[in-house]
Amino acid sequence: MAGWRRFALCAALLLALALALAWPARAYDARPLRGVALVIGESQYRSLPALANPANDARAVAQLLTSLGFEVSSIPDGDGPRLARGLKHFVEDAAGADVALLYYSGHGIEAGGENYLVPVEADASSLADPANRLVPVSALLAELRASVPVAILLLDACRSNPFPPDATLTAPSGAAPVAAAGLDLARGAAPLADASGAPQSLGEVIGFAAEPGHAALDGEPGGNSPYAAALLKHLAAGGFAFGDVMTMVAEEVYVKTGGRQLPWTNASLRRLLYFGQVPEETGSDEASIRSARRKLLLTIAATPAEQRSMVETVAAQNDVSLDQLYGMLGALQVDTSAGPADLRAQLAAGAQKLREILDRHDTETRQDPELIRLSGLADRAQSEGAIQLALTFRAKASARAEEIATQLDEAEADIRQRRLELAGTFADHARTAILNFDYRTAAQRYEDAFRQVERWDPKTAFIYKIFEGDALTDQGMIKGENAALSQAVDVYEAAKLLPGVGAFTGGPAGVAINEGITLTALAARENGTARVEQAIKVYEDALDVFTRKRAPVLWATVLINLGNAYDLMGQRAGGTAYYAKAMDAFRQATKVYTKKTNPDEWAGLQNNIGNEFTALGDSGDARKNYAAAIEAFHGALTVWTRDKVPVQWAMALANLAVALQKLGEIEGGTEKLEASRAAFQDVLEVRSRQTQPVDWANTQNNLGSVLLSLGQRGKCPDCFGQALAAFDKAHEVITRKQDPFTWATITYNQGRAYRFMGDAENSVPRYRKALEQMDLALTELTREKSPVIWGKTHSVRGEILLAIGAKTHDKASLLAARDAFIAARDIFREQHYSSGFEGFYEKELGLVQQQLAQAK
Repeated sequence: MAGWRRFALCAALLLALALALAWPARAYDARPLRGVALVIGESQYRSLPALANPANDARAVAQLLTSLGFEVSSIPDGDGPRLARGLKHFVEDAAGADVALLYYSGHGIEAGGENYLVPVEADASSLADPANRLVPVSALLAELRASVPVAILLLDACRSNPFPPDATLTAPSGAAPVAAAGLDLARGAAPLADASGAPQSLGEVIGFAAEPGHAALDGEPGGNSPYAAALLKHLAAGGFAFGDVMTMVAEEVYVKTGGRQLPWTNASLRRLLYFGQVPEETGSDEASIRSARRKLLLTIAATPAEQRSMVETVAAQNDVSLDQLYGMLGALQVDTSAGPADLRAQLAAGAQKLREILDRHDTETRQDPELIRLSGLADRAQSEGAIQLALTFRAKASARAEEIATQLDEAEADIRQRRLELAGTFADHARTAILNFDYRTAAQRYEDAFRQVERWDPKTAFIYKIFEGDALTDQGMIKGENAALSQAVDVYEAAKLLPGVGAFTGGPAGVAINEGITLTALAARENGTARVEQAIKVYEDALDVFTRKRAPVLWATVLINLGNAYDLMGQRAGGTAYYAKAMDAFRQATKVYTKKTNPDEWAGLQNNIGNEFTALGDSGDARKNYAAAIEAFHGALTVWTRDKVPVQWAMALANLAVALQKLGEIEGGTEKLEASRAAFQDVLEVRSRQTQPVDWANTQNNLGSVLLSLGQRGKCPDCFGQALAAFDKAHEVITRKQDPFTWATITYNQGRAYRFMGDAENSVPRYRKALEQMDLALTELTREKSPVIWGKTHSVRGEILLAIGAKTHDKASLLAARDAFIAARDIFREQHYSSGFEGFYEKELGLVQQQLAQAK
């Protein structure tokens, strides 16, 4: 079906029809051309359903063709005899022309492989009359082809069958049922061979308003049909071959109807055909918008069917227009061959931002003519899907706003309205920057907007300040910039003190919800517990304001974020107390966010509860805890599906993979470990380095960890090497300067990989490389800031030193191993780990003593 929308062109010479009519047989030899056109609009049917817009369509198309140099005749609401006379004169006029074009808007039907145009007096009874006055398209095309070098039929006649459902038409070949909707290829048409004495044929074009067998839309009453509107918009486009023009027409209808209607063109031209003016100068802003729109439509036409379907689905799910989403796809400049999951994730994120911006867009009145002009151009460009061009206009508007701001600083009288106007311009720039994933520019422009209105409108100023903090948080979390997260915290703190804070639900406590999220994200990348303790304090104070009785939804929201902070504190400070607090917070929140009333939030809570079961796995019944974690993650994934919310799906699946790995490590075999590896690999199809660099790196780290576990089972000889490659990828994104804690944990995992390779290869150099990585990790993982991971690192360090001492009989290595085991044992005693670990260290210390005795 998609191929039918492409022109079949064998281009050797150039055929051009424009205001200055010319037909260049050679590039330097031109003569005047003559084009004739007949425009038919059938609206006022006497017995069939009337059509609202064909009369409007016909008038507008006739005016357009006249402006292009055609000699135009029109037939409004023609009955059979009038159509017959008009078509006869049209064929006669075509005999002296170079190009003949027929535009028909009205009812049309298909029966027995023939398409028919329906005059206004037709009714069901007339179908049985062999001499009915319906106009067969193939016969008309054959007459034109015998008279004129180029014949073009544009049929806006693909509407639903106006006759009874079981209607049949009596044709010369016999009775044939009338199709339910649309026109089709004329299977029974006479062959279009060159007639004797006919001019040399250069081909013909038949354009249908909809695909074969599909009905076309009539449009809003009083306007134009989508097909006519697209012709009016693009037929006169200068510098484009007719094939490209009809492609633009088809895609214009496609995006404007939300994919419900897709025109179809059948063409056989032996020369390139050009209508319209000379190529339009692109210097003007209006021309730039038109040019960007046409380039977008041609790009859409070349989009593979799978990607078209993906864009249509994402647009429908987020209630955004197809053209703007296709424009955003161009603005992202992604490698669309990288995989559907990556593209779908970016489109979904972009569509959500687009929906938010459309919802937020204000309608304040501007006074400055240049701002009005530039903002209007940006709005138009954005509505046409030219997102990058819209950003250019927003930047120009902001530059103009800066000029005006300087002038207003010199004369402060009566400036309130102007300041609000400038703020709106900066805010528009910020919103469009977000569409381009430029959060840094968005934060700057929101700050500019805040500065403009802080003296004049405290409520609006406060909102801009919050938006600034949110943009900085997005920059920090998505782009991995800790400095942006720190700036966001400062912005939220400043927002709490603003006069307009009362406009926010809960006042400063409401701001604390956003601030706590940022603090927790920042704490996850830093050593120590100071930031996470600050986040916990912020949330606990917020619960004094947002009680379950007064504000149940906000109460539950704060509990979710508080639980996340408790979880991070448990990772840093160790012990089970904080994990238990986090579990309690999440379970309390499920009293408000249930699967029935709030499925997405409920899924998030199941994801978090699963994390706590995983964290509690080493205490109590590990097998039971890990199984409970897996069950919770599966619950989340019943709501968070890959098609609906790919980012959240990837998060829950990654957490499920961790729990599967933990359970697999305490069970025999490799089934759970293989399932974990497969899950991480699926996650990486969504988490790309380009769109989610930090999450991508963390997933590489986790994948490397499960590969180490598989390698230990002896079922995967190359797993240790694959793990090291995954850790190296993670380090490409997570640097020591940016995120010292995570960098150190990746380094720790590298040390484990070298240790296992040493075991497999009986290699002291591998052990020494492992020891080097562990010592490097400990430069960031201190006992004071990260006691649990510090203890684990010393434990593995002791195993490495024991292996070196056993193979080299080096007493110093064995003594260092003993010290490392004792340090690890003591820290786990302080953290109140389950008593089972005592037996492990008793055994390891016994082995050290045996080796020391041999060393003596």
